[in-house]
Order: sequence, then C-alpha cells, then structure tokens
Amino acid sequence: MNADTKLLSLRQKIEESGCQVFCVQETKKQNFSLADIRTFAPKRFDVFAFSPSRGASGGILVVWNSKVFLGTPGEINCFSITVNFVSRQSSEAWALTCIYNPCGGPECTEFVIWLKNISFGTMDNKIFLE
Repeated sequence: MNADTKLLSLRQKIEESGCQVFCVQETKKQNFSLADIRTFAPKRFDVFAFSPSRGASGGILVVWNSKVFLGTPGEINCFSITVNFVSRQSSEAWALTCIYNPCGGPECTEFVIWLKNISFGTMDNKIFLE
C-alpha cells in the first residue's frame, strides 16, 4: 500500500469484482483514515475497521459499503478483525473474520497460542480457513 501502481491495481480489482465488502491483509500501516481509503477504493466504500501493523509487518483492513451492509466491528486484535454484518436489503446477519498469520518469530508463536484458544461456541455456519 506504499506505491501508486499497487493502489491502482487494488482499485481495479475491487471494481472488477463488484464486491460490497473487502479485506486487505499485510497493510503495513499503523493508521487509516477515510481519505487514505479513497486513494484505492471506489467511493461506495465508506466504512472500515482495521488492526494496525506491528512494526513493518501485519495490519488488516476491512472496508464495506454502508448502503448495502450495516457493519459493527466485533473483536479486533493484532491477528484478526471480526465484523458483524446485517444486510440492509434482506436483514440477513452474518460475520466476517479476517485472520493474519505472522510468518515467524515470537509473533507466530503468539498467533498459534491465540488460535488454539479461540472458542467458537455453537455455530450453524461453516468455517472456511484459507
């Protein structure tokens, strides 16, 4: 997210997909503003949640169109962001969790401990890990 050509490519992929929610991982940024997001996201995207990077790595950003989804950020930590969504068209509710796994070092060990301690409770939906 530090080069104009990368931002242009990101904008093109977002437009091409027609999505109303997107996630960017490894942002390497400590802060975001709506002005920052406007540099790479179409104007329909007007709400976001983020987890700042730790040093020169990490960082997660979830951005959505508030005319399509009411989004409420849930848990945000250095490894994940959960946003609870409700469709403004159908009132269907769902949650999106974006997870970032550090490649190595102490952060990777912290991630594994965090992941082992996740409690999903009773869920009717499938969990997809990529």
